[in-house]
Amino acid sequence: MDSQAKFSLHNRFSNHKRTVLTLLLIFSGLAVLIFAVVNYFREKYLLFSIELIGSCLSFLLLYWLIQNPGFKRYQHIALAYVLLFCLFLVLVFASLEVYMTAYVFVLLMPLIAHLLLGCRLGFIITAIFLMSSAIIFINQYQGHVILTERLGFYNVVIVTTLVWILAFSYERANEHVRADLIHQASHDFLTGLYNRTMLNDIYRHKLNKSINHNKPLSMFVSDLDYFKKINDLYGHKAGDEFIREFAVILNKLAGPNSACFRVGGEEFCVILASTDQQNCRQVAENIRRATENIRLKTDHQDITVTVSMGMATCYDKNCEMSDLLKIADKNLYKAKQQGRNRVVG
Repeated sequence: MDSQAKFSLHNRFSNHKRTVLTLLLIFSGLAVLIFAVVNYFREKYLLFSIELIGSCLSFLLLYWLIQNPGFKRYQHIALAYVLLFCLFLVLVFASLEVYMTAYVFVLLMPLIAHLLLGCRLGFIITAIFLMSSAIIFINQYQGHVILTERLGFYNVVIVTTLVWILAFSYERANEHVRADLIHQASHDFLTGLYNRTMLNDIYRHKLNKSINHNKPLSMFVSDLDYFKKINDLYGHKAGDEFIREFAVILNKLAGPNSACFRVGGEEFCVILASTDQQNCRQVAENIRRATENIRLKTDHQDITVTVSMGMATCYDKNCEMSDLLKIADKNLYKAKQQGRNRVVG
């Protein structure tokens, strides 16, 4: 899938993570600010300074998150927040001015890191943070009962590990479900091609890519000829088989710069980045000839199918997809008027 299309879909499916990050930033900023005030009056000025800086950074990240919508920007801000949260806790633990109960915040890190950053990056950051916290804890509390009587220490390790495992397992399952939903939302169930909802996002991406290389973008729309007659005479099962076979041909022959869509029952669209009219026609003709060779065996005879195509080419970065589709559709209509099984444009 094109990178721009991926980001567009992730942006639609990851709004809940943005909401969680927003709430975490608000809570972190306020909570750490309260701790800073308390430690100021306790005359623990090192902790006060660390917590005041942490609070200010939380509100700064919140401002950037509000001002910069989009999945990519969210990723950067989430990573910055998790890293700052880790650094803040490590500095607090190492200050020698905190109670042992402050280490309870260690349990939050696996949850926050995996939820905001995903399995892979969340796992790596959690591992580094837990090892750092463990080293500081052991150095600070040598001779403490929790270390001399190892049962208590083992309980802490077991609980922390369980939280880590749960966070990783949950996010991994969540990522698989999200990937399935994104695929279902962006692809046609019968052919595996992109569906109509992806046209605009991928068109914009392909157009920008073409203009950046000082090359045109081309498009052709296609329609399987007399497809309704095939469905009426041989059933929808035969029709579906022809659609699947045609989709295979599109994927095989459209080329590496293409994106193929099923936009209707027997209607398809192919967008070709950095492709002029002549090369687009060559691709379309190769697909048309390959379609003539599709054979579907029935009880009585072999069924064949042909395809009509209409082309359009764009040289301007301001070219609208709707305008290009209108031109391609007009040429498709001409192809049908001229006898079908041909490319016009």
